[in-house]
Amino acid sequence: MSEGTGSSKTPKDDGKNAPPEQKSPEGDADAEVEVEVESEMEEEGGVAEMEGEESELAERNEELLDSLMRLKADFENYRKRMMREQTRIVETAEAVLVKRLLPVIDNLERALGNSGESEPQGLREGVEMVLGQMMDVLRGEGLEVVDPEGEPFDPEHHEAMMVVETGECPEDTVVEVAQKGYRFRGILLRPAMVSVSCQVKG
Repeated sequence: MSEGTGSSKTPKDDGKNAPPEQKSPEGDADAEVEVEVESEMEEEGGVAEMEGEESELAERNEELLDSLMRLKADFENYRKRMMREQTRIVETAEAVLVKRLLPVIDNLERALGNSGESEPQGLREGVEMVLGQMMDVLRGEGLEVVDPEGEPFDPEHHEAMMVVETGECPEDTVVEVAQKGYRFRGILLRPAMVSVSCQVKG
Protein backbone atom coordinates (compact mmCIF):
# COMPACT_ATOMS: atom_id res chain seq x y z
CA MET A 1 0.00 0.00 0.00
CA SER A 2 1.44 3.25 -1.04
CA GLU A 3 2.04 5.95 1.61
CA GLY A 4 0.61 8.81 -0.31
CA THR A 5 -1.02 9.99 -3.37
CA GLY A 6 1.92 12.10 -4.41
CA SER A 7 0.81 15.22 -2.74
CA SER A 8 3.33 16.91 -0.41
CA LYS A 9 2.55 18.79 2.78
CA THR A 10 3.60 22.46 2.81
CA PRO A 11 4.86 24.06 6.00
CA LYS A 12 2.31 26.13 7.89
CA ASP A 13 2.57 29.85 7.18
CA ASP A 14 2.49 31.48 10.64
CA GLY A 15 3.87 34.83 9.56
CA LYS A 16 7.23 34.33 11.14
CA ASN A 17 8.98 33.81 7.90
CA ALA A 18 7.23 36.70 6.13
CA PRO A 19 9.61 39.39 4.79
CA PRO A 20 9.67 42.73 6.70
CA GLU A 21 7.36 45.43 5.52
CA GLN A 22 9.02 48.05 3.43
CA LYS A 23 8.33 51.66 4.48
CA SER A 24 7.40 53.91 1.66
CA PRO A 25 9.50 57.03 0.96
CA GLU A 26 6.35 59.14 1.31
CA GLY A 27 5.87 58.00 4.90
CA ASP A 28 9.42 58.98 5.80
CA ALA A 29 8.96 62.43 4.26
CA ASP A 30 5.74 63.01 6.23
CA ALA A 31 7.48 62.05 9.46
CA GLU A 32 10.35 64.40 8.75
CA VAL A 33 7.93 67.28 8.04
CA GLU A 34 6.12 66.61 11.32
CA VAL A 35 9.42 66.65 13.20
CA GLU A 36 10.43 69.92 11.54
CA VAL A 37 7.04 71.51 12.35
CA GLU A 38 7.28 70.40 15.97
CA SER A 39 10.85 71.72 16.15
CA GLU A 40 9.78 75.06 14.69
CA MET A 41 6.88 75.27 17.14
CA GLU A 42 9.21 74.52 20.03
CA GLU A 43 11.65 77.19 18.81
CA GLU A 44 8.85 79.74 18.44
CA GLY A 45 7.58 78.88 21.91
CA GLY A 46 11.08 79.27 23.33
CA VAL A 47 11.54 82.63 21.61
CA ALA A 48 8.17 83.85 22.88
CA GLU A 49 9.06 82.72 26.38
CA MET A 50 12.44 84.50 26.21
CA GLU A 51 10.78 87.66 24.93
CA GLY A 52 8.31 87.52 27.83
CA GLU A 53 11.15 87.13 30.34
CA GLU A 54 13.04 90.03 28.77
CA SER A 55 9.91 92.20 28.99
CA GLU A 56 9.46 91.32 32.67
CA LEU A 57 13.13 92.04 33.37
CA ALA A 58 12.87 95.39 31.58
CA GLU A 59 9.81 96.34 33.66
CA ARG A 60 11.53 95.22 36.85
CA ASN A 61 14.64 97.24 35.97
CA GLU A 62 12.50 100.29 35.30
CA GLU A 63 10.76 99.90 38.66
CA LEU A 64 14.09 99.52 40.46
CA LEU A 65 15.51 102.57 38.65
CA ASP A 66 12.45 104.62 39.58
CA SER A 67 12.76 103.53 43.22
CA LEU A 68 16.45 104.41 43.19
CA MET A 69 15.76 107.88 41.77
CA ARG A 70 13.08 108.47 44.42
CA LEU A 71 15.45 107.33 47.15
CA LYS A 72 18.16 109.63 45.80
CA ALA A 73 15.76 112.60 45.73
CA ASP A 74 14.57 111.86 49.28
CA PHE A 75 18.15 111.65 50.52
CA GLU A 76 19.07 114.91 48.79
CA ASN A 77 16.07 116.66 50.35
CA TYR A 78 17.00 115.22 53.75
CA ARG A 79 20.61 116.40 53.35
CA LYS A 80 19.51 119.93 52.43
CA ARG A 81 17.02 120.01 55.29
CA MET A 82 19.67 118.91 57.77
CA MET A 83 22.11 121.53 56.45
CA ARG A 84 19.47 124.24 56.87
CA GLU A 85 18.68 122.98 60.36
CA GLN A 86 22.36 122.93 61.34
CA THR A 87 22.82 126.43 59.95
CA ARG A 88 19.77 127.63 61.88
CA ILE A 89 21.05 126.04 65.09
CA VAL A 90 24.48 127.65 64.67
CA GLU A 91 22.99 131.05 63.86
CA THR A 92 20.62 130.80 66.82
CA ALA A 93 23.48 129.91 69.15
CA GLU A 94 25.56 132.79 67.82
CA ALA A 95 22.64 135.19 68.16
CA VAL A 96 22.11 134.08 71.77
CA LEU A 97 25.80 134.64 72.54
CA VAL A 98 25.83 138.09 70.94
CA LYS A 99 22.64 139.04 72.77
CA ARG A 100 24.28 138.13 76.08
CA LEU A 101 27.18 140.46 75.19
CA LEU A 102 24.91 143.49 74.68
CA PRO A 103 24.82 144.44 78.40
CA VAL A 104 28.62 144.34 78.40
CA ILE A 105 28.65 146.81 75.51
CA ASP A 106 26.13 149.00 77.35
CA ASN A 107 28.28 149.05 80.50
CA LEU A 108 31.44 149.94 78.58
CA GLU A 109 29.63 152.78 76.85
CA ARG A 110 28.24 154.03 80.17
CA ALA A 111 31.71 153.88 81.69
CA LEU A 112 33.05 156.05 78.88
CA GLY A 113 30.11 158.45 79.12
CA ASN A 114 30.47 158.86 82.88
CA SER A 115 34.21 159.18 82.94
CA GLY A 116 35.37 162.68 83.81
CA GLU A 117 38.58 164.65 83.88
CA SER A 118 39.57 162.96 87.12
CA GLU A 119 39.79 159.57 85.43
CA PRO A 120 43.24 158.53 84.26
CA GLN A 121 43.68 159.13 80.54
CA GLY A 122 45.20 155.70 80.02
CA LEU A 123 42.19 153.97 81.60
CA ARG A 124 39.75 155.78 79.32
CA GLU A 125 41.81 154.98 76.26
CA GLY A 126 42.01 151.34 77.32
CA VAL A 127 38.23 151.07 77.69
CA GLU A 128 37.73 152.76 74.31
CA MET A 129 40.17 150.30 72.72
CA VAL A 130 38.44 147.24 74.24
CA LEU A 131 35.00 148.49 73.18
CA GLY A 132 36.22 149.30 69.69
CA GLN A 133 37.81 145.87 69.21
CA MET A 134 34.70 144.11 70.48
CA MET A 135 32.44 146.08 68.14
CA ASP A 136 34.73 145.43 65.18
CA VAL A 137 34.59 141.68 65.81
CA LEU A 138 30.82 141.65 66.29
CA ARG A 139 30.20 143.81 63.22
CA GLY A 140 32.32 141.39 61.23
CA GLU A 141 30.00 138.60 62.38
CA GLY A 142 26.87 140.51 61.36
CA LEU A 143 25.97 142.80 64.26
CA GLU A 144 24.26 146.09 63.35
CA VAL A 145 23.66 149.01 65.71
CA VAL A 146 20.17 150.56 65.75
CA ASP A 147 20.75 154.20 66.72
CA PRO A 148 17.78 156.06 65.15
CA GLU A 149 18.09 159.55 66.60
CA GLY A 150 16.54 162.02 64.15
CA GLU A 151 14.88 159.24 62.13
CA PRO A 152 11.13 158.52 61.83
CA PHE A 153 9.79 156.26 64.57
CA ASP A 154 9.63 152.59 63.45
CA PRO A 155 7.60 150.40 65.84
CA GLU A 156 9.24 147.27 64.44
CA HIS A 157 12.73 148.36 65.53
CA HIS A 158 12.07 151.07 68.12
CA GLU A 159 10.33 151.03 71.47
CA ALA A 160 8.88 154.36 72.59
CA MET A 161 9.70 155.13 76.19
CA MET A 162 8.52 158.76 76.26
CA VAL A 163 6.63 161.27 74.12
CA VAL A 164 8.15 164.76 73.89
CA GLU A 165 6.21 167.84 72.74
CA THR A 166 8.33 169.84 70.34
CA GLY A 167 7.93 171.99 67.28
CA GLU A 168 11.53 171.60 66.19
CA CYS A 169 10.98 168.37 64.23
CA PRO A 170 8.11 166.52 62.54
CA GLU A 171 5.76 164.45 64.59
CA ASP A 172 6.74 160.81 65.31
CA THR A 173 10.44 161.54 65.06
CA VAL A 174 12.99 159.94 67.40
CA VAL A 175 14.39 162.86 69.42
CA GLU A 176 16.48 160.87 71.90
CA VAL A 177 17.89 157.34 72.20
CA ALA A 178 17.95 156.06 75.77
CA GLN A 179 19.39 152.70 74.78
CA LYS A 180 20.69 151.56 71.41
CA GLY A 181 19.11 148.63 69.64
CA TYR A 182 20.89 145.84 67.78
CA ARG A 183 20.26 143.54 64.84
CA PHE A 184 22.23 140.36 64.15
CA ARG A 185 22.24 139.15 60.55
CA GLY A 186 18.94 140.86 59.93
CA ILE A 187 17.30 139.57 63.11
CA LEU A 188 16.33 142.14 65.74
CA LEU A 189 18.04 141.23 69.03
CA ARG A 190 16.85 144.27 70.92
CA PRO A 191 14.78 147.32 69.93
CA ALA A 192 16.12 150.80 70.53
CA MET A 193 14.59 152.55 73.54
CA VAL A 194 13.65 156.03 72.32
CA SER A 195 11.76 159.25 72.98
CA VAL A 196 9.35 160.29 70.24
CA SER A 197 8.22 163.77 69.28
CA CYS A 198 4.65 164.97 69.08
CA GLN A 199 3.02 168.30 68.17
CA VAL A 200 2.89 170.99 70.79
CA LYS A 201 -0.61 171.14 72.28
CA GLY A 202 -2.46 174.42 72.39
